[in-house]
Amino acid sequence: MKQPKLNQREKVAVGLGGGVVVLFVLLQFIVFPLVDGRAKLTKRLAGREKAVAEMRLLQERHRQIGRQAGSLTAVLAQRDPAFSLFSFLEEKAAASEVKDLIAYMKPSESTEQGPFRQSQVEMKLQGVGLGHLVAFLEQVEAPGQLVGIDKITIQENTKEGGTLDVTLLMVSVDQATAASP
Repeated sequence: MKQPKLNQREKVAVGLGGGVVVLFVLLQFIVFPLVDGRAKLTKRLAGREKAVAEMRLLQERHRQIGRQAGSLTAVLAQRDPAFSLFSFLEEKAAASEVKDLIAYMKPSESTEQGPFRQSQVEMKLQGVGLGHLVAFLEQVEAPGQLVGIDKITIQENTKEGGTLDVTLLMVSVDQATAASP
């Protein structure tokens, strides 16, 4: 069987159809996958840049914690090795004339955090005047000794007018290798 010859218009139509098919195949199997791959790479690159930024932030935070730990170690090295939070509080209570008003002092177990441990003493003052309380608080809040107030509860004393009942939770930082109080 003999194939009929195509006229000029049919040849152009077949040529255009073939060109469209070739263009479709090129776009579908070559260009679009390359564009999608580039978009995926761009997205992955953005994710990696974010991860690097987070790692730098964590690295700086780690350095800052290291500097703080170094400064705590330096302060602890300057403090008396026989330092005890309990005796420190007794001494400051005597100096501020509230020692006779102490209802109780309860040392708590120390909690270790890395090379440091935290000592706590709960103390209650009953019938203390505001002036004596302020004098006592000024003395016991001692950053140079790594001593601070963690919690304070103040109530009006119902038995003696014009006085207060105060419960304090005092905290101190010590070396973890030191003996517990």
